[in-house]
Amino acid sequence: MKRRTFLLYSAASVAYSGVSIAAPIISAAVTNIDAVNEIKKLRIKSGVFAGGYQIAPLGKLNWYFTNLGLVSIVPYLSTNDLDLYIRSYLDLYLNRLEANASIKDVVFKNGNPLSGYDLLLSDSDDSYAVTFLSLVTMYIKASSNWTWWNKNKIKLKKVAYYNLAVPIKFNGLSSVFQSPRNKNNNTGYLMDNCEVYRGLRDFANMLRNTGDREADYYDTFANGIVTGITTYLFDIANGGFIPNDTVSVAETSFYAGTTCQVFPQAFGLVELSSYFGTAWNYLNTQTPTWQNGSYDPYPWSILGFVAAQRGFISQAKTQMQTINNLFVSNRGLVTINELGFYQKTKSILASA
Repeated sequence: MKRRTFLLYSAASVAYSGVSIAAPIISAAVTNIDAVNEIKKLRIKSGVFAGGYQIAPLGKLNWYFTNLGLVSIVPYLSTNDLDLYIRSYLDLYLNRLEANASIKDVVFKNGNPLSGYDLLLSDSDDSYAVTFLSLVTMYIKASSNWTWWNKNKIKLKKVAYYNLAVPIKFNGLSSVFQSPRNKNNNTGYLMDNCEVYRGLRDFANMLRNTGDREADYYDTFANGIVTGITTYLFDIANGGFIPNDTVSVAETSFYAGTTCQVFPQAFGLVELSSYFGTAWNYLNTQTPTWQNGSYDPYPWSILGFVAAQRGFISQAKTQMQTINNLFVSNRGLVTINELGFYQKTKSILASA
């Protein structure tokens, strides 16, 4: 749920007309959200973008946010639902790729997918690509639809190659954009690189399991990301991750200074597990009331997910209640990606 600008967040609230940023405080407990069903309800059923998803009611189609939301619901879908809610979306994504395997977001006029649309440059190339690849691998594992995999493997390799392998930086970190957009922004962001690591590992494992010799090629880039993060993106003196490779110290702003601290754990960079506890402490020291939604109109449910992972059940439950209230008072701020991490938190708490 990284953001280099506030554009996508503000677009969500603007698209959801009539919603104010300052949500009223609701004191009474609100029932937990059925996140799986709410994500399903965001599916576009007809028109040019049938099979896609709006990030919130009356919102746009942001592929990155959608990937994060759909990944969370794959384990809860039947065979038929996997075809309807996941496979049809994967087909749409591949059909909307640009010649260089990047993709553009879609802004619907009046928030209606049937009332015309404008295309918007993506917020990144790397994160869109890798979260899509992670979703693909989860879909294949759940569905065993090897016919689809074999049919689309060349396209998937193109997505990985042009968005990840070609723009890799000298320091091993992923560049946010491929050429020519990287001329204006060639930054290596911690959040992006954690997502890229996860997507590369997932894709490489799928290739390896099918006997494809290119598996090691993509794993090499994931290894380089681990080295790049440990070398350039951790501030030993202050005990926190550094948000990107254009600065040299951990930052105290909520975005991206403290929010970025949980991304290595959230995306399973096991090689960095020795840093997880220190980074968690940094988040809670610098922004101690994050679970109450004090720092951002959007809830950043990825923080609650990591709290649940780490066994901080009270914080995770408090954030879930914050999101429950926000869902009622300001629906447009609980976007599809937020619902995705909310569902992951909910699943951990249920098992606990």
